Amino acid sequence: MNDDNPLFSDIYQVDVPASWTDHYGHMNEGYFVVAASDASWAFQAHLDIGTAYYDRTGCALVTVETHIRYLAEVSRGECLSFDSLVIAHDAKRLHIGHVFRVGERQCGTIECMWLHLDHKAGRTKPFPPDIDSRLAALAWKESPVWAARHIGLARGERR
Repeated sequence: MNDDNPLFSDIYQVDVPASWTDHYGHMNEGYFVVAASDASWAFQAHLDIGTAYYDRTGCALVTVETHIRYLAEVSRGECLSFDSLVIAHDAKRLHIGHVFRVGERQCGTIECMWLHLDHKAGRTKPFPPDIDSRLAALAWKESPVWAARHIGLARGERR
């Protein structure tokens, strides 16, 4: 792990079940999101802002945006591993990323924008100071090249 860019390796692993694959034996795109969601739960727990945090405070992280890239096929029975990182954060938002791979072969990335939500109040609220400072220490100094990209062509652009 690089001090400037902390990457948490193997936050979550799953052997791809047959039910997650299509007729051709490859992992169906929807199940990448299921696996990434499970990795997000594991990453939140690792950061101490998961379900135990919710039980203590009534606050939780909710996903408001995702961006996923599929880079290589994943087949039934392969072990899919997730490495996770804090890309950036501010008072109420946390931008994270997961790199998913089989062995050393990178298969994709997903990034999520989470909001810190006070469920009792029904609105967002700033992170507590201890969590805010921990997230600041973990945030990458420079975003990975694949993060915060936009999909699509500019309006009116044709090739």
